Amino acid sequence: MAFSISYPTRHTDTFTDTGFVHAGVLLALTELAYAAFEEHCGVSKPDHVVAVQRETRAVYHAPLAWREGATIEVTTTSADDRGFEQEFAVRSTKRGTPVATFVHAWAWLDTVTGRGIPIPPDVQYLLQRGGAPS
Repeated sequence: MAFSISYPTRHTDTFTDTGFVHAGVLLALTELAYAAFEEHCGVSKPDHVVAVQRETRAVYHAPLAWREGATIEVTTTSADDRGFEQEFAVRSTKRGTPVATFVHAWAWLDTVTGRGIPIPPDVQYLLQRGGAPS
C-alpha cells in the first residue's frame, strides 16, 4: 500500500533564478516523506537507531515550479533483515504531473556502535504493508 504526503515549496527552494525547485530540495523532501511514512506505519526503534540511505537513484521527469508544491507517494518495494528499498514518486501537487522518481535503499544504523543492525520481521512487515495493522 502506498503512502502519500504533500509539502509546500517556496521561492527559496529554487535553483538560482530559474523558478524551479532544486533537485537537492526534492531529495530532502523524500527524506521528510520517509520520516512521515515511518510514523504512519507505527515503526518504533530505539533513539540511537536511525534509518540511513545506502544507495539512492534518481530519475527526473520534468521541472517543478516553486508555487506548485510536491506530493510524494512512498512505496516499499522490498524488505529483509539487512534493509529495505523504497520508491518515492514525486508529483506536482497543483498539476499532478510526474516530477521525479527516487529509489532509496535503506539500512538501520546503531549510532552508538556505528554498525548496521538487523531489521526485525515485524518492522519489515509494517514497511511493506505501508501502515500499522488495524
